Amino acid sequence: MTRYCPKCGEAVPTNSLTCPKCYSKLPTAEPPKENKQTRSRTQKTKRTRLLLTTIPALFGFLGLWHIYRNYKNPRGYFFLAMGILFFFAGNTLLFLPVFDFATAALKTLFGLGLLGIYFLLFLWSLFESLMDFSIVVR
Repeated sequence: MTRYCPKCGEAVPTNSLTCPKCYSKLPTAEPPKENKQTRSRTQKTKRTRLLLTTIPALFGFLGLWHIYRNYKNPRGYFFLAMGILFFFAGNTLLFLPVFDFATAALKTLFGLGLLGIYFLLFLWSLFESLMDFSIVVR
């Protein structure tokens, strides 16, 4: 394949770096390479997404991935506020000592209900972070 000098128009061999006639530097067109850094960055992003979704959820903090991705989006703060509310209210009701059997049963049932709602919020947050799209909450 023959190239041509952009300054003088002379035919230039493909392996030449300069024009043999005017000695001007020729532009090099490197073939696109598969970038290992981009691939590892994508893997790091997936790992970060999974870690920011699951590990804080063990302590009642949902939505940290959403806040990390876009701190201006209110969805992350919604998940964070609802996660803290349902997690701590459910655990407080579940582990609060009560000596009356009827009150204890009602308290346990209500606490498990709140933790069930928390678990559904966690699944919703996990699904959104793994699929990386947003479900409109209004």
